[in-house]
Amino acid sequence: MDQRTLSIDPASRQRLTDRFGQSVDGWFTQLPGVLATVVDRWHLDLGAQIPRGSVSIVYRCRFPEGRRAVLKVSPDRARIADEAAALKAWHTVHVPHVIASDAALGALLIEAIDPGVPLDVAAGDPSGEAVAELVSALHLGTSDPSFPPFTHRIEYLFRSSEALYRRDADLGAVVSQEVYARGRELAGRLARAEHRDVLLHGDLTPSNILIGGEERGLVAIDPAPCVGDPAFDVVDLVLWRAADVATVERRAGQLAIVMDVDAALIFSWCVAFASMNALELAAGDGPPAKQIDNLVELATRA
Repeated sequence: MDQRTLSIDPASRQRLTDRFGQSVDGWFTQLPGVLATVVDRWHLDLGAQIPRGSVSIVYRCRFPEGRRAVLKVSPDRARIADEAAALKAWHTVHVPHVIASDAALGALLIEAIDPGVPLDVAAGDPSGEAVAELVSALHLGTSDPSFPPFTHRIEYLFRSSEALYRRDADLGAVVSQEVYARGRELAGRLARAEHRDVLLHGDLTPSNILIGGEERGLVAIDPAPCVGDPAFDVVDLVLWRAADVATVERRAGQLAIVMDVDAALIFSWCVAFASMNALELAAGDGPPAKQIDNLVELATRA
């Protein structure tokens, strides 16, 4: 393998360090050996790194006959194993096909999606029909007892985002910790309420959805599979680029019809997570102030 191929994008390395701590340095030291093993075993021509994500290092690659694929390698071996299991549990064109996986190495090889542009950088917004088709297909997946309940996922998300306050004390002036705590409490109450359990993607953000062309529509990648209330899965899509609270209500109503859930329930989940979304936007580079203000307004309803 070319040494330039093995060079890790500094921003990707920082994201994994932020997530896993300094102990990930040892994993990065072992990464060339892991890559050499899977490239040899799966007969791959390793290409350029895809500089996205905070859980894995991701590469474009090809088979000898030219077929394209994507290789993911992560220090979180359990997450990779769960991801592989979930992708196999979904029998739909709206997720990539698993070509091979090795849980011991934390490696996953999936088909490449064409054109594969992430939704968060694509031109224009997807139609409500396309989003509904994706979500409906995902929630028909075969649930497995090994997948954790979504309460674990919810607690993890709030705990992880809460760390942003410790990195930047000024964020408290944008999203108060009291409002954040109220959202967390609301999410807990919603999770404990009676609901229909389905296999959830668990991380259905615009960055984890690819444009798959006319035949495939939207394609979901990078799941954090868990089992729980289907309304939880659409929060990030309903909140994304919402111009105002009325937009959130309208989107919730549209998806509720297709998903056969109460629109008020989807809206309540959005209220619960609005503070987290606002906090993460405020911690980013050049945050859109209007979007943050809209989210904070929504969050105060918790």
